[in-house]
Amino acid sequence: MDLVWNIFSDYLFLLKFCFSFRIHSFVLMSNHYHMLISTPDQNLSVAMAYFHREISRQLNRHGNRINRTFAGRYRKCLIGNYHYFLNCYKYIYQNPIRSGQVDTAENYKFSTLNGKLGFNRLLVPVENDTLLFEGSLTENLTWINQVPQKDDLDSIRCALMKGKFKLREDLNTKKPNRLENSLL
Repeated sequence: MDLVWNIFSDYLFLLKFCFSFRIHSFVLMSNHYHMLISTPDQNLSVAMAYFHREISRQLNRHGNRINRTFAGRYRKCLIGNYHYFLNCYKYIYQNPIRSGQVDTAENYKFSTLNGKLGFNRLLVPVENDTLLFEGSLTENLTWINQVPQKDDLDSIRCALMKGKFKLREDLNTKKPNRLENSLL
């Protein structure tokens, strides 16, 4: 995983500077990754084709492999408002918690959260995280680490499978509060 993290970090760096990506969060799992980005140049397809092709080449070279690295095309989902951004941000960083690998998101080594907090050297050029560092860091980390109920998680997963992120109507009308225990 250390080698894979380094390869992803190198190519995320290139996405930032060659394709003008704004990287908000990234988590590398053993069989997939999650990335929250903004693409002001509207070049997502070209950049992601490059990203997957070059990562595949590097992983195949280091692993002495010839088979496909990625099972299929990446999934993209347009996030239309700040409330939805908060849901995705939290969902991404909670992935290692939900998989049982760590008790707290900040302790997962292969995450930009871990690097933002200074636990590891962060080579991924992430955007300034005003969400994490605004107000009380302790309260914000508590909010990130509070895993929503199963129904709320299912709603987020379903929303992420669509081309445009949209929560169920009952969740969508919830007043956004970053510190409440459910979704937001």
